[in-house]
Amino acid sequence: MSTSSIIKGVSIGLTAGAIVYAISNSSQRDKNRLKSRTGKAIRAIGDVMDGLSMMMD
Repeated sequence: MSTSSIIKGVSIGLTAGAIVYAISNSSQRDKNRLKSRTGKAIRAIGDVMDGLSMMMD
């Protein structure tokens, strides 16, 4: 295994752990807010990807 793949794996694991910790220690209102913001972020990423694909054409 290369060093970069190990670093990527560790960073993904740390990110996933932080997300699980944040969700488990938050109130219902915070969970709803997180869900809403996550949806907005996913839509924004989709828009960016659409824009990039349009620029490539």
